[in-house]
Amino acid sequence: MNRPLAAVAGFSARTPDWVLAAAAFAVAVAVLLVCYWQTVQSLVWTWDHDGTYQYGFLIFPLSLWTVFNLRHQLQANPPVPSVWGLAGVTALVFVWYAGRLLDINLAQHFAFVALFPALVLACWGWRALWVLAFPLGYLVVFAVPWGNALVGPLQDITAHFAVRALELTGTPVLLNGREIITPSAVWMVADACSGVKFFIACTALGCLYAYLMYQRWWKRVVFVAMAAVAPVVANGLRVYFTVLIGETWGLEYATGTDHMIFGWQFFGSVLVLLLLAGWFFRDPLVAPEHPTARGGMPARARTVVWLAAVALLIAGPALAAGLAASAPPETMRLTAPAIAGWSGPQAATDGWRPTFKGAAGQVRASYHSDANGDVVELFHAIYTGKPRRGHTLITYGNDLYDSAHAQILSRASRQVELANGWSTTAGELRLAGATGSRLVWYWYCVERRCTRSPVLAKLLQAWGVLRGQVPRSSVWALSSSVVSDDADRVRTKLHAFAQALPAPGAPDMQAQRPSGLAGSQP
Repeated sequence: MNRPLAAVAGFSARTPDWVLAAAAFAVAVAVLLVCYWQTVQSLVWTWDHDGTYQYGFLIFPLSLWTVFNLRHQLQANPPVPSVWGLAGVTALVFVWYAGRLLDINLAQHFAFVALFPALVLACWGWRALWVLAFPLGYLVVFAVPWGNALVGPLQDITAHFAVRALELTGTPVLLNGREIITPSAVWMVADACSGVKFFIACTALGCLYAYLMYQRWWKRVVFVAMAAVAPVVANGLRVYFTVLIGETWGLEYATGTDHMIFGWQFFGSVLVLLLLAGWFFRDPLVAPEHPTARGGMPARARTVVWLAAVALLIAGPALAAGLAASAPPETMRLTAPAIAGWSGPQAATDGWRPTFKGAAGQVRASYHSDANGDVVELFHAIYTGKPRRGHTLITYGNDLYDSAHAQILSRASRQVELANGWSTTAGELRLAGATGSRLVWYWYCVERRCTRSPVLAKLLQAWGVLRGQVPRSSVWALSSSVVSDDADRVRTKLHAFAQALPAPGAPDMQAQRPSGLAGSQP
């Protein structure tokens, strides 16, 4: 028998294997979608409501299209399910369950998306996973909403880049955190000006373009690096040109609709130039070589692996079903403490509005210094029990300021001493908004351990839950207005106020249930 006929005969003999393997994978995916439907809804909601991740709607179709183009390489070998795939499914189901237990959306989203390559390994084997490495890796990296942590650093890079460019071209300019001060205006590099949307979308497109256009690995690495650097530089130039236009021709040409049109045109031009530059260095297409077929796995063993994968998928949501039946959220009434040397508490009247939804109790009060009349506002919120959807301290939507009316100028950390020699490290936010500039000091507490890091606070909550405890967590925040250049004096004032606050666990601030029974607060 000649080679073409042998190849056809070999493919025909292996077709039933792939039919069964494809059917098993389809069943596993259907079970995944049904059992983790709440996670699917949460993922799609994030893509739809956060403009940063709207490109996520394209990632699954692009990955499927790439898989379709690799179908011939995939079918060159019979499927050989791997027990390592079961280990991967087990680990990811545990990650998802932990994310559900602690109400961490990122963990749930990552586990759900990463289950697709784990199921490929469990249903089809290592060879299939290797052939589909790019589309599966592309799916995991870009379908999961992960870029929020980049907003602040990109804002800082953009602000410094634009200011340096203005200095080089002779425009008088000062940088105050993320405010660019010129003779005609004060320009704020807001969250929307960070360029994170263009950065992630351009990087995602660059990865796909490099995979399709290049065969050499170093060309792929270079182009992806260019796709990551170009949007950062482009965003800095966009802000620079916006300020320059405002200084040269007037603010009306640098704001409003003209500002939006210029931004989109500028980013579009940069993207076209990047793709054109990459086109001239593309590699010629090379037909892939199909490796020699290897032996498959006995039908009974394949069936066991497939059934085990489906059972593991069902186990996570089955265990999590009990979480919905947990006790209803506790309700408390917090009473603001009396602070030595400060008059109050009084009702807060300025524009500072922290938002912490689903708290068991919260209080916001204003205090006046007996010495000089300085004003400090206190915010305190308590969450009781295990973190759960709608009732968790660290979650999307809970924030220390109203992002619609204020922007962060800078971040820092400060060592804070409280009563009884107790101390912690507080985070500091310098805000600018319609009500002026202000400083906010904050820290999170889980039981008696406090930190400025929301990530560490989540880990402390997780540790308490794993130990069988019912952790109580809280947030403390102090705020005061900054006038002119008196930020250092305001920091001294906030520190003096913090020193008079009760330490965690002290009874100075009472948290009372509706029944009137007093309960200690963290």
